[in-house]
Amino acid sequence: MGVFEILAELDRREVQIEIKLKKILEANLTPFPGDRIHKAKMLLKLIYEFKKHIQADEFFQAGMKLRDLEIEGLMILEEKPPSLR
Repeated sequence: MGVFEILAELDRREVQIEIKLKKILEANLTPFPGDRIHKAKMLLKLIYEFKKHIQADEFFQAGMKLRDLEIEGLMILEEKPPSLR
């Protein structure tokens, strides 16, 4: 997966996370949704930092942020079946 594909996927995921965060804040189904809010904000921060490193041509640091995103459960580099490409 190339850098531009990763950036496009992260843009898509960023929108999804922001929508999810907004729904969590609006619904407030549990009295303390702090862990879900914290995770969403952390993922958004990591995406922002990844993009910042790419813009600065710091690809090693960008790779570290991508790894951090995957550790947090946001899989970007997983291979899609040929029919979905």
